[in-house]
Amino acid sequence: MALGAAEALDYLHNRAVEPVIHRDVKSSNILLSDDFEPQLSDFGLAVWASDSSHYTTCTDVAGTYLAPEYFMHGKVNDRIDVYSFGVVLLELLSGKKPIDNGNPKGLESLVMWGKSIVKDGEVSQLLDPSFLGDNYDHDQSERMVLAAALCIRRAPIFRPEISLVLKLLQGDADSINWARQQVSASEELDDVDGEEFPANMQSHLNLALLDVGEDSLSIGSTNLMSR
Repeated sequence: MALGAAEALDYLHNRAVEPVIHRDVKSSNILLSDDFEPQLSDFGLAVWASDSSHYTTCTDVAGTYLAPEYFMHGKVNDRIDVYSFGVVLLELLSGKKPIDNGNPKGLESLVMWGKSIVKDGEVSQLLDPSFLGDNYDHDQSERMVLAAALCIRRAPIFRPEISLVLKLLQGDADSINWARQQVSASEELDDVDGEEFPANMQSHLNLALLDVGEDSLSIGSTNLMSR
């Protein structure tokens, strides 16, 4: 699932005749074919990358799939798709919704919850025990955790291109070693982002909660997991 979605985004960003920014990457827009091949769908918000500078508002989508710079300031580039893909990876790993009011206060956002676990080094807690149990490939899960942690960095300049995320998920040794080093420095990098973003991601969550109803928050986790 993760590989198929990453390949689709890599094609849009790097291999299409004219690069495209999807702008609406989320689990409910990743469909499964009859033979369980993932397909990225719903290009209603997609823009040509060359035209992205003309899109300076963000009123058509809501929720914590949105990168902070897009949500807060309407800034559009290919790294907003990377951020959204990171949220999808967290969903696949954990089986949780993008916002879960059952989480501890301040960690209702899947992104904030996931970051807190990665920071503490207890990455096994990201995995859905009811679905995976102990029966999973540890190398694959590590690659997904590393990719998710890099994709959801608050500062877009420190998020990797989707082509590098794809290599990481495919098991490229150099990419794995690089990602391990980068994740260990993630906290420091997020503190020096050079952007006018709220230092506290709670601002992002609070605005999301104003606009997102329960129906919008329901993800395709059940559908995604039934592969």
